[in-house]
Amino acid sequence: MATALAASERWKLRMTLARASEVLRQEGIRSLWFKLLGDTVYRRLLLVERPLREPILEVKARVPIEISLLQKSEIAEYREFRAGTDVAEVQSQLDAEDRCVVARHQGRLVAANWATTNHVWLDYLSCEFRLAIDEVYSYDAFAASAFRGQNLLPTLDAEQLHHFCAAGYRRMVSTSLPENRASLRVGAKSGYRPYGLIGYVKIGPWKWHFCRVGNAPT
Repeated sequence: MATALAASERWKLRMTLARASEVLRQEGIRSLWFKLLGDTVYRRLLLVERPLREPILEVKARVPIEISLLQKSEIAEYREFRAGTDVAEVQSQLDAEDRCVVARHQGRLVAANWATTNHVWLDYLSCEFRLAIDEVYSYDAFAASAFRGQNLLPTLDAEQLHHFCAAGYRRMVSTSLPENRASLRVGAKSGYRPYGLIGYVKIGPWKWHFCRVGNAPT
């Protein structure tokens, strides 16, 4: 029994070191440092905003797509598109009238972008993020790996921006890991820019949440 436990611990250590090596190679020492902190005492997310009164640039996908809203009858299709999707959670999001714009290429779902005007729960930080009455939270944008770099997400972003601007909302907001440069580049194409930082510091059982608006140090 002791031998089996020791082998298991060695396997976990190898997997941890392999993951750390991958992060270091692909994202650099800064990203590795914050990932290690995130597993222990410190987590943070960058707050980004997109004022809806600013002009919305028209973006065109580089492949032919059809854009529509995800319907409850299409949850099974969405699950095939997003492996590991919790069907009950998607059902709950749609029941709460969260809006999911999807793109299809040759009839197949290849990208999706969610938005909500409800209060938001940030799992990564274990806290609620409250929206003002005229704000919209954009979340869980995703494109199939074979279609990344084809301007699908900026195209869906523009669709969301037009919809909520016409509905009278003031701004779209979202969150991102500061190390997620790809996500920030996609957001920048749609006019998103950093406006703050939200996170927590944890020491033993004590956890202090913070939200800084203005300068956004990382």
